[in-house]
Amino acid sequence: MSTTPLARGLLPACALAASLVAAAPQARAAGYGLLEQSAESQGASHAGSAARADDPSTLFFNPAGMARLPGNQATVSGSFIDPQALMGSGSATTNVTGGKFPVAGTVRHDAGKSAVLPAMFVTTEFAPDWHAGLSVTSPFGLATSYDATSIARYYALNSKLMTIDIAPAVAWQATPALSLGAAAIIETAAATLSSAVDFGTIGAGLGLGSLGLLPGRADGVSTLRGTDVAPGFQLGALYQVAPGTRIGLSYRSTIYHRLHGNVDFASVPAALASAFPTRSASAKLITPGNVSLGIAHEIGPVTLLGGLTWTQWSRFHDLYATYAGGSSLTQEHWRDTYTVSAGADWRINESFTVRGGVAWDQTPVTDQYRTPLIPDGNRFWTSVGATWNATASTALSVAYTHIFVSSPSLALTDLGSGTPNYLRGNLSASYTGQVNIVAAQAKFAF
Repeated sequence: MSTTPLARGLLPACALAASLVAAAPQARAAGYGLLEQSAESQGASHAGSAARADDPSTLFFNPAGMARLPGNQATVSGSFIDPQALMGSGSATTNVTGGKFPVAGTVRHDAGKSAVLPAMFVTTEFAPDWHAGLSVTSPFGLATSYDATSIARYYALNSKLMTIDIAPAVAWQATPALSLGAAAIIETAAATLSSAVDFGTIGAGLGLGSLGLLPGRADGVSTLRGTDVAPGFQLGALYQVAPGTRIGLSYRSTIYHRLHGNVDFASVPAALASAFPTRSASAKLITPGNVSLGIAHEIGPVTLLGGLTWTQWSRFHDLYATYAGGSSLTQEHWRDTYTVSAGADWRINESFTVRGGVAWDQTPVTDQYRTPLIPDGNRFWTSVGATWNATASTALSVAYTHIFVSSPSLALTDLGSGTPNYLRGNLSASYTGQVNIVAAQAKFAF
């Protein structure tokens, strides 16, 4: 038995719209940002990062900090990030005409995936009062995974987003107290996002129950892959208020991506196969702008550090996706957020420095719009770290961070055809989360 021409045209559009809606990016940190670009900064929970300017990783936090780095320097940093996003309880039902059917599957599952995040920075003093630098970082990303049998499978299975930023920068010591910096950012984004498709519900709606197409009993998988390259910029200023006291201010622009690629379907029942071919698709992705204020104040061997960052997550107001034959729109309504941090460095002697810090990191996700893709909650950071000046030209740093994540919950409803969660069913779930990060860094002067 085959579907009608009208069904062949409309049903793939509905399922594809649902899969693209589910492609909203997320990550293990607040939103989908990654701050883990410097072990030295991380050891103080990134407190005062816009004013620290101790090594070339200042390029990521405030390019004006290069003006404090003499000669030629390089920093290589790597962070091992081990997140947990544990769905501890939940339930799900399909939503079809005539009633709701329980979605069979597993509940307790950790969606977090561990990852290693590298970063590289180089700076040079090429003229009196002028410095140039280059950074290669990955400031936004995600990696989550749900079992194929999870009750959340119609909303998310495997999700991966990776960005790579290449940013040449320049800094100018405008006055003895003031330095200014700027960077051009070239950002590459690549995403692979998949979710289960309830072909059983689709088939039942077409009267194909006799072929075994019943709600929740004939799952397939949709996978979206897309890439894009887009430009951005960063501006910074660093001011020496008094000997031993610095204030830094940095602005990073929003970067707008249009991911282009394909969506394909696997395990499609034979009766529906002709309605679900591989097709081209695209979706919007933004990496948000932010403003960061930092202060560093030296009192003898101790440097007190403080920071405040505002991130413009409200730019991610909705997700608009287009594909062959139509388009889809889902509302995200993320909010702007603040991160507040405090920490300190203690120089024990010329060779060793230890540090620590705390931070509060606000989630951009509101309760109404939370999904399994980003079961995000507010975060509280605690960090410790140390630096060993091995030689006059080499320094090694390590850091450890534990992030406590508030326990978020979600309640999603399938309101039928034409709504964002169509064919994904109703889902309620509660999560617990935490993150452990271990970082190491080497700095060289040459």
